[in-house]
Amino acid sequence: MIPYEDDEFTRPFTGRVDAELNQEMHVEVRVEGVDSRQFALVMDKCWATPVNDPDYSLRWDLILSECPNPNDDTVELLQNGVSTSSRFSFRMFIFTANSTRLYLHCAVHLCLLSSNRCSTDCASGHRRREGRSLDFHDSASISMGPLVLSEGNTDKWVPEQVKVSEASCLCGSLMLILVPLMSVLTHF
Repeated sequence: MIPYEDDEFTRPFTGRVDAELNQEMHVEVRVEGVDSRQFALVMDKCWATPVNDPDYSLRWDLILSECPNPNDDTVELLQNGVSTSSRFSFRMFIFTANSTRLYLHCAVHLCLLSSNRCSTDCASGHRRREGRSLDFHDSASISMGPLVLSEGNTDKWVPEQVKVSEASCLCGSLMLILVPLMSVLTHF
């Protein structure tokens, strides 16, 4: 999972990056080492939590059932289920004044492109049926963060900037996807 500075996805954030509250953030989730002619990466759901725990009870959904959360008009799904990378954008936020960190999590799976069922038409209101089918292959969850409220006086809830820390989980997250994928590829 990689945050980008631009909406063309050409300049990834590196190191500690300053981002303003309500700034549009561009995120790409991708898998490498997979045959892009056979598989597409599908984001099933993506959400944010104030702690580094994807199962934490306080969360905000960004993507649900492969489509943007209808309760958050800042989320835009840019690409999902058409290649080995999926992309979305959202506006930066913080949960509460006492919660100065934000973590992003996504549940993803690989889809067999030959099924022609990897992408969902979110505009039509017809969502894909739940459950696994023959086109559904290995799934994984990945996380990124924290996005941190800037230093200074955090007693006031008038944040001017938030910081995005290094995506230190990137290597571990990619391994979570690549290890199961290697077992799938050895079966072909």
